[in-house]
Amino acid sequence: MALWNRRRGPRLGTKLSFIALVLLAVPWLSYLQLVEMERLLLQGQQNAQLLVARGVAALFNERMELFDELPVQLEGYESLFAIPLYESIRIDGSLDEWDHTAAQNTRRFTHQGEVDGSFELTLGEQVNDLYGFVRVKDDIAVYRDLGNLNLATADHIRIEFTNAQGEVSRLALTYSGPGVGTGYLMEGDWRNPLDWTPLKDVLSYLVRVDDGFLIEFRLPIENMAHGRGFAVSFVDVDDPDSRLQRAVTIAQPDSEQTQFNLVVLRSIEAMNLIEGLGYVDTKVVVYDQQMRVRGESEAVLLESDEWNDADTVSGFDLVRPLIHLITFGETWRDLSQEESQELTQDAIQQALSGNPQAIRRLSESGSPLVLAAYPIQTQSEVLGAVTIEEDIQQILSFQQSGLRQIVFMSLLLIALVLLAAIGYAVRLAYRIRRLRRQAADAIDEFGRLSHISLDAEMEAGDEIGDLARSIDDMLTRLGEHNAFMERMPRTLRHEINNPLNTLSTSLENLSRTDTSEDRQNCIESAQRGVYRIGAIVQNLADASNLEDALKSEEREPVDLQNLLRSYVENLNRGKDDELFVFRGTEEPAFTLGSDIHIEQMMDKLTDNAIDFHRPHSPIIIQLEAFPRHLRITVGNRGPTLGTNAHLLFEQLVSHRSSKSTSHFGLGLYIVRLIAEYHGGTVHAVNLRDNSGVLVSVRLPRSTERMSLAA
Repeated sequence: MALWNRRRGPRLGTKLSFIALVLLAVPWLSYLQLVEMERLLLQGQQNAQLLVARGVAALFNERMELFDELPVQLEGYESLFAIPLYESIRIDGSLDEWDHTAAQNTRRFTHQGEVDGSFELTLGEQVNDLYGFVRVKDDIAVYRDLGNLNLATADHIRIEFTNAQGEVSRLALTYSGPGVGTGYLMEGDWRNPLDWTPLKDVLSYLVRVDDGFLIEFRLPIENMAHGRGFAVSFVDVDDPDSRLQRAVTIAQPDSEQTQFNLVVLRSIEAMNLIEGLGYVDTKVVVYDQQMRVRGESEAVLLESDEWNDADTVSGFDLVRPLIHLITFGETWRDLSQEESQELTQDAIQQALSGNPQAIRRLSESGSPLVLAAYPIQTQSEVLGAVTIEEDIQQILSFQQSGLRQIVFMSLLLIALVLLAAIGYAVRLAYRIRRLRRQAADAIDEFGRLSHISLDAEMEAGDEIGDLARSIDDMLTRLGEHNAFMERMPRTLRHEINNPLNTLSTSLENLSRTDTSEDRQNCIESAQRGVYRIGAIVQNLADASNLEDALKSEEREPVDLQNLLRSYVENLNRGKDDELFVFRGTEEPAFTLGSDIHIEQMMDKLTDNAIDFHRPHSPIIIQLEAFPRHLRITVGNRGPTLGTNAHLLFEQLVSHRSSKSTSHFGLGLYIVRLIAEYHGGTVHAVNLRDNSGVLVSVRLPRSTERMSLAA
């Protein structure tokens, strides 16, 4: 039992598990291909965007005036920057939509150091509009009295700037209560408007808080003449009865000799050039050497529904890290916003240094983008850089779709293969067990054959069917061998009893004889019995010795044409009638073997033919040559073969009606041994007209030629 356990191989479950692991290579290889395809598509997108950025940069090359029109410092002026805004701004008194960089660019102004009436100012610009956010500290709110024509008798905002004609323009934002305000162009004394018609392109909104106001406004900047002399003031009125101005807090530099110069970073001409390109879903941004935005397209990058599908993103994010870890042995993660910002800043810096860059980044909303940065140059220096941003959602959507298909198809394939393999294994195991059960039942507990044929899987066309038929043939042969072993004692008893009876009778007669002549006859009769017993034993030994002799025999080329012709001539020599007739080939026919044993085989065949041939009928010995084999046939007229013809070539099987001292059913068995030694076969059939028997020996043909002289 221990030896059996050591020889056991893997079970079917183990094999099926191994098959399942092999099938996992399908999604693994598919993911490798998917990652490589993603890399190639991103690389192609980056190269394409670099070419676009190069073309856009060519529009700005040598255009120094587009960058020199923005002085950072003028004599007598201090810069007050309006930071670009990228989100849609709703005028509602809230900073929620403002970009964090603009919200951080806040300056605080006071009146003679007082807290009451002080305010914080934040400026931003978007396309051609100036946005402002004012946080005012005021403990008493006094709103405009609509019945009072003097606009200076309530809390309000004043904006002063130099217009395109070089004249000073004054704008007042007034409020009759929290909510939407009204804007008027004012006279020089700030008391009455130039026109009582409110400005339609000026929007403002006031929100009252515990310690003051939150005021948000928007006005066009096309007439500000670069905003020189730009000033924002808050007029504080605390007494609702007298409505006298308590203080006017003005946004002005620390030095009284300077004024603010409103710096709107985006250039109108640069914006017009970019808009003329006609890009719809591509964002173009132009930077100067100080990384200030000088122009950008109004295009808003669209986010596809597929990207916004939470299930798609979450499913992809859940599956990809696991597959990536299995495939590459490292953890996969997407960019964070901080890393994206760092990569963007570095790419712009590289472009400003003269080195084009293309990177993958995330937008503020988290959608994936490809950014290409290209330098804007003159012959001697780098003026700035242009960036091209375009979403890559189609690429990632394709990848996500591909990954979903890979996961789904792989799981489906594995499930189908496993189900098919389990079903096949169950059926295979059932068939094997059924075949094993019938094969085991063929032999009883005493080692005897209970039946010599199988029913299971005999008609199957696969390997199990071949195995069943092989086992069935083996059982048939074992049955025949058992039948032979059962017959052999009776045959030997029959063959040996006759000489033993002769020997016993001779010895009894010898004891009763008186004359020397009778004693001599008895002795001779006893000697013949002993001789017959010895002959039987010798014939059995010859068959066994022949098998041993053939194993050590060396093969040589033998010309059967010449050998058989000479053999038949010797058989007919000294006879009046030719009993044997030879029919040969027209040319030599060689085989590798032993000529002595071939003649021994012919002796057995001719002896058998002589014993069974019809008197006065010839025995035909014929040699036929084929491309790959030679065939020797010995035919005679006489009794035909019965149903047990296939047993003729077994030991101690004879169809003779009477036994002789020369035949014990070993002749054709020796013929089979010699034929098989030469790599051939032997079989016996009845003639077509059932007038006799034909024994055919098939031997392989040798291409080697050997002359008789040699």
